[in-house]
Amino acid sequence: MAEQRRKVPASVRRADFAAASLVRLGGWVAPILLGGSAAWLSLQAIGGGGGSWARVFGWLYGSVALGACGIAFASLPALVAALLARRVPLESIARVASALPLSVPAFVLLRQLGPYLSQRWGLPAQHPLWAVLALAWGLAMPLWLSFSDALEGSARRGWSEGALALGAAPEQVLWSLSLPAAIPAIAAALLRAVARASGETMAVLLISGNFSSGWGGAEGASSVGVALALDLPDAVAGGVLWTDLMRGALALSIWAMCLHALAQRLDPALSDREVA
Repeated sequence: MAEQRRKVPASVRRADFAAASLVRLGGWVAPILLGGSAAWLSLQAIGGGGGSWARVFGWLYGSVALGACGIAFASLPALVAALLARRVPLESIARVASALPLSVPAFVLLRQLGPYLSQRWGLPAQHPLWAVLALAWGLAMPLWLSFSDALEGSARRGWSEGALALGAAPEQVLWSLSLPAAIPAIAAALLRAVARASGETMAVLLISGNFSSGWGGAEGASSVGVALALDLPDAVAGGVLWTDLMRGALALSIWAMCLHALAQRLDPALSDREVA
């Protein structure tokens, strides 16, 4: 009996061709746009004259300090939650919640806790410490999911199942096999989180405003993102402030790319874990 071939309608073939062409075009256009943007930013940052590198590094220090401190606060509860809840029953809801913009918990923190804690502790209502707490609050859930993915990698899951089959206790498997094997992936997740927190703007702006202190910042801004949000509308293209802002944006971009490159080296598979 001859094999019957199903004829695909012409409209479906045209739709598939259009979708494939669009994906192929995006694959070509996206790197070109990214490279062009990086080249333009580099020319603006390097080609401009004058400016103050001390101010630029002050902004960068603020971004790195606030982001790293926020991750330091969030990492311990996130890791404990990942160890205690190896199987998350509400994983889909948790992943949606992890996409919540950090400006939302920052705004809640400012409105509800800032004035009360300021009266009790004597800290200003707008202080970088509140921005650190807001970053920790907003990044605890993404870190927890990243740590859970690291512990539940397909290769490590296969090793755990084999160890359990050989008679090892679940606690022995966790502390002697799963956690040590997941350390590179956990470190990569921390680096990506620091890169994200260092570039956060709205959470820091809502909480710390233009507060300058030993936590970072210079010339009335606590981080690169805050400086860009506050000063870029008034900066004249090619001027001293414009050049400093472009230098700050370039320095922050290089910092984030370095962290992501190091994370890629530590955990090359990222979300696509190696199958045992």
